[in-house]
Amino acid sequence: MSQKTPKELAESWLLALSDVDLFYEFCAPDCMVWHSSDDKWITLKEAIDAVHSRCGLPPFRNSRYTLTDNGFVVQTSTTLDGTNVHIIQVAGVKDGKVVTAEEYIGPEMDIAV
Repeated sequence: MSQKTPKELAESWLLALSDVDLFYEFCAPDCMVWHSSDDKWITLKEAIDAVHSRCGLPPFRNSRYTLTDNGFVVQTSTTLDGTNVHIIQVAGVKDGKVVTAEEYIGPEMDIAV
């Protein structure tokens, strides 16, 4: 099997936003995941197990990616408990696999408040 390019990995990532188990197909087995909501690194398996324990991911909208020198950045939005939430996911790529993923989560708010 040939290695995936960063563009192919980013496109696979967008698909995995609706089926979290797809992350296993293109992330390295030792991929580490970080979330701004708890500021700790966990394994890919722990991250996927956490999603399953919450009955899956919410539907995302306006998902897109930008390629970088070291991988790609995904931008997306969803609604959680009635609040629009914007998410930035920074993926590090090595040898055709995602090896790190950092997720920054921010609620939509009026910054003039």
